[in-house]
Amino acid sequence: MAQPPDLESLQLLVHVADQGSLTAAAAELGISQPSASKRLSRLERRLGLRLLDRTRRGSALTADGTLVTGWARRVLDDLTALTDGAAALHRARTAQLSVAASLTVAEYLLPA
Repeated sequence: MAQPPDLESLQLLVHVADQGSLTAAAAELGISQPSASKRLSRLERRLGLRLLDRTRRGSALTADGTLVTGWARRVLDDLTALTDGAAALHRARTAQLSVAASLTVAEYLLPA
């Protein structure tokens, strides 16, 4: 595998597993069904695996698709943890602390 899969394709695959339908997953992500189908076909070619059984009545994950979906969930969860952690670090660095004290207290405690 020369290139890792793109995150949008992994997200689509997870949505297909959750929704039980490629059409429903595409609608939830705001993309057309043909576009979603092409995206998953590219993912299958990139991985060299058949992830979906496509029939006239819909799509279902293959055994390989189920395994890859589990790994994709972990990747997406880790990405969420990374972005949430980075945002928390950013907030911590930009936080301000204000200290207020009366003159009497300030004269005796703050110089120390």
